[in-house]
Amino acid sequence: MKKDVNICIKGVYVAEEERTTTELYTVGSLCKKNGHYYLTYAESETTGFEGCVTTMKLEEDRVTVIRRGPATAHLILQKGIRNVGRYEMMGTLMDIGVYTDGMESTMTEDGGSLHLKYTMDMNSALLSENELDISVTQI
Repeated sequence: MKKDVNICIKGVYVAEEERTTTELYTVGSLCKKNGHYYLTYAESETTGFEGCVTTMKLEEDRVTVIRRGPATAHLILQKGIRNVGRYEMMGTLMDIGVYTDGMESTMTEDGGSLHLKYTMDMNSALLSENELDISVTQI
């Protein structure tokens, strides 16, 4: 059953010694299907992906992020593993490496939290170190 939820996403991104923090408060939906949680929300100007819809599939040992719209992404975050995902922005398609250092979830059908700590690289060159804290509450 799909539920309407409030979502707070706090992100910290460090690239070339420059630290950027963002906060996004939005509404979205949370549902459980085949034992996995799906969190879906619309991106905004705050995140730089206005017009996109992001879905996160939360499994026991990994999170899959799928973004659709003017910019697209398909990334898999799995603790201790480097995965290569597709990222398209402004007509440029890139293969991005994602190495997940930390992942903790307390998600239930009523909401919860998700913490992700990961790095992104391209051609083995570090792009950024990232940390996301996502909290989800029912409306």
